[in-house]
Amino acid sequence: MKSFEFTLLKECPECGNPLSIGFARCTNPGCTRLRPEFEPHGAVVTSKSGPCMWSGKRTDVRLPDGKYLWAPYFLDAVRAGWLDNEYRFTEKYRAARDNKNK
Repeated sequence: MKSFEFTLLKECPECGNPLSIGFARCTNPGCTRLRPEFEPHGAVVTSKSGPCMWSGKRTDVRLPDGKYLWAPYFLDAVRAGWLDNEYRFTEKYRAARDNKNK
């Protein structure tokens, strides 16, 4: 399955502004609409940006533990079952991470 990095919308459906791939919200100050893909996940979208814990790229997607995830990485993690309904990392994520580090 392709990463959301390659399938996210390129333009804001509200204002037509080009969307920054790493952000869940339109960066046009007059708009700031959530990407449609993030409408069910608005609880993790913040007005401040920070560095993604995996790539260091700037993003506005912040997990409850304070860590940031680049927007497409967040969606990939949700789809993979790496985040639970409260957006906390699951055992499935820890197992995948541990297998990668072996």
